[in-house]
Amino acid sequence: MSDKMITTDHPLSGSQQEILIGLLDVIIPASDDGRMPSAGEIDIMAYIETHAPEFVAALIPGLDSLGAAFAALPQAGRVPLVEAFSLEQAGLFGTLLFHVYACYYQENRVLEGLGIGSGAPFPRGNTVIPGDLSLLDPVLKRPRLYRT
Repeated sequence: MSDKMITTDHPLSGSQQEILIGLLDVIIPASDDGRMPSAGEIDIMAYIETHAPEFVAALIPGLDSLGAAFAALPQAGRVPLVEAFSLEQAGLFGTLLFHVYACYYQENRVLEGLGIGSGAPFPRGNTVIPGDLSLLDPVLKRPRLYRT
């Protein structure tokens, strides 16, 4: 046996990662035509670790509650378990959904699959129509309640 220990900085165990991928694939499955990836194909954990690191600690027991066998089930077998999970742990599931959607719809493959294209929309032929900025006058006349 080697004296060297292999470590990783990933917050989830291999089994938990598989459970998360299975859960994400139920939340947003891949499209049949292959244009849209499933949520399990997107690095949701990197997003969560960056934008809501405190959520990781709550997510781990939630994944464990689904059980290691969850990942091995076919998609149709996972759906009722995810439905039950969403009811039993509604707060956790709602927060996970928020992060999944926020991450998923920023992914370049998703934007391209939707026909939006990745990157900023301006200046790719889009024009900014000048508007009447006098609508902002009441806001500008208010005393500043924020940084000055």
